[in-house]
Amino acid sequence: MKINAKDVASGALLIAIAVAGLWLNQDHTLGTARRMGPGYMPMMTFWLQMGLGAIVLVMGLFNGPDKLDRWAWRELTLILASLCVFALLLEQGGLFLAIAATVGVASLGDRTHKPLGVLGLIIFLMALCWFVFIRELDIRVNLWPSFF
Repeated sequence: MKINAKDVASGALLIAIAVAGLWLNQDHTLGTARRMGPGYMPMMTFWLQMGLGAIVLVMGLFNGPDKLDRWAWRELTLILASLCVFALLLEQGGLFLAIAATVGVASLGDRTHKPLGVLGLIIFLMALCWFVFIRELDIRVNLWPSFF
């Protein structure tokens, strides 16, 4: 039998996360489809994720050989570091500085990026976040560092 190791591993990971989510969701009230409780939507989402994970896993058993590649530790570390940078900068540095630093750190994970493309992404995300969170949702967050 030819096994696609990437799909099998991905399906197993999706199923494991769904099982953990269902286990953590046990304490929430489910309610009914008509009167949903706070645990209803997460439960349905985790069941859907488990089903999709099972499909990916089963398809991986029959889709042909594909070995697992080496983990991209540099990229993974920089992506996680960019999330930490965002969390650390948002309150004191403001939304715009946090976005710029996050995209800047994350872009270091891709050796093929172009600086102009990164700058364009930063500007686009700043405008999008301002529109969604500040203008439309009226969430109070500093746009610039607090010393401005």
